[in-house]
Amino acid sequence: MSTVEERYARAELQLDVGKAQRVRRTPWVLIGLTGLLTLAVGLTAATDLRRLQSPRGAALAWTESAVFGDCRAFVALSRPVDVNTERRTEAQLCRALRTRTEDARASSTRIRISPVRVDQQEGTARAVVRVVRPEGSVDAQLTLVREGDDWLVLRDAVACDAVGCP
Repeated sequence: MSTVEERYARAELQLDVGKAQRVRRTPWVLIGLTGLLTLAVGLTAATDLRRLQSPRGAALAWTESAVFGDCRAFVALSRPVDVNTERRTEAQLCRALRTRTEDARASSTRIRISPVRVDQQEGTARAVVRVVRPEGSVDAQLTLVREGDDWLVLRDAVACDAVGCP
């Protein structure tokens, strides 16, 4: 017959063996999870980049940036109709965009943006994007031009009046 101390020692030894097995397995589980997470992020990024290379995706992304004041995307996804007449610097444009979109950022959960129609012809496209706000909805008529693999929205008065960009 064994004493209580001997039984505790055997039980602790069994627990130590199980713990050692878990410790040996942990790095492989962590490496596997990290690999899966990296793969998921990569697939999402690739899908998002392909979406931006279509007139529909570029129009949606630009409209979202114009409505909510994401200056980096706003500038990257658009260009003025006439580059020579644009008098504002990028910093001034960003300040004006952030100021004009404060209310939209405050009520961002109540604003919806959805595509209505896209007509594409070679290097140009026309897109209609619906912006639904608490005070009503508006259909923004956007003109897009192709530059390389990307589609850019022309910042004209019609587009900016509809979505609220400066």
